Amino acid sequence: MKAVVCTKLGDPDLLEIQEIDKPSISENEILIKVEAAGVNFPDALLVQGKYQIVIDPPFVPGNEVCGIIEDKGEKVNLPIGSKVIGIPPIGGFAEYVAVNKNLVIPVNDNFNSPAGASLPINYGTTYYALKRRAQAKSGENLLILGASGGIGTASIQLAKVMGLKTICAVGSDDKAEYVKSLGCDEIVRYDQVDLKETVKELTNGKGVDIVIDPVGGEATEQALRATAFNGRLLVIGFANGAIPKISLNLTLVKGVSIVGVWWGRWTNTYPQETAEDFQELVSMVDKGELNIIPNNTYDLENTSMALKNFLTRKNIGKTVINI
Repeated sequence: MKAVVCTKLGDPDLLEIQEIDKPSISENEILIKVEAAGVNFPDALLVQGKYQIVIDPPFVPGNEVCGIIEDKGEKVNLPIGSKVIGIPPIGGFAEYVAVNKNLVIPVNDNFNSPAGASLPINYGTTYYALKRRAQAKSGENLLILGASGGIGTASIQLAKVMGLKTICAVGSDDKAEYVKSLGCDEIVRYDQVDLKETVKELTNGKGVDIVIDPVGGEATEQALRATAFNGRLLVIGFANGAIPKISLNLTLVKGVSIVGVWWGRWTNTYPQETAEDFQELVSMVDKGELNIIPNNTYDLENTSMALKNFLTRKNIGKTVINI
């Protein structure tokens, strides 16, 4: 089978397209013929050896796919030929991938594969963050940092389903236009204005109830200062590259909670609750409440370009590889 192989940690240009053997499966695994694979910022970090977990080469990156069951182990009940979303630890950027049955989500045969490959990481993380970590309530205000990225896109769309008002922070005209097209309620150009003061103005001095932060850097403390009393700042990642050092007295005087969002740990620790969340997300798509349309699509041979666009901050919206 054809696959993207990391043979040496470093720049995405070092990735190779190789013909390798199909993965074998255990009694609890499913072999998926991949139709689409989602691409995320951690994938770019992983091939550089800069992610939280370092994997020794050679390996195939990619951990969210959508496709058709090609084969299955003895303890798998799903039928061969059915469509599924899979969340492998690695191996997704290939024509076939083996996935544990507990990390597979059945979907309708007409479920759009690029949409399915977009669902797990960005939408799964964001839904977990808003529903379970922030316990968001309809009518609350949500400030989204890095609003034009994958997490940002998911945040805008899920916020609308959950009845939240969105304030989207972006740093360029094209990114502002993109989040506007998704239905963002308010846009803040934090490269042009003071984030804290602008957010305060937009909320009549109250501040925001919830902040989604996949960015880190200087924007985190500005966002924290722009929260309302009893606000929640959801820490999802540090795409900026800098881990912020927060003055903890802010949490005291504002009554604010800083909440970590490690979705991967959650899925492993609470598989039943994770399955419930995914059922709800798939239902949103089936009902037309959630319209997932990747903004960037690549073929397998251009995977390195897709990853480089994350590292150079050129990526806007969700990115998917069609296989």
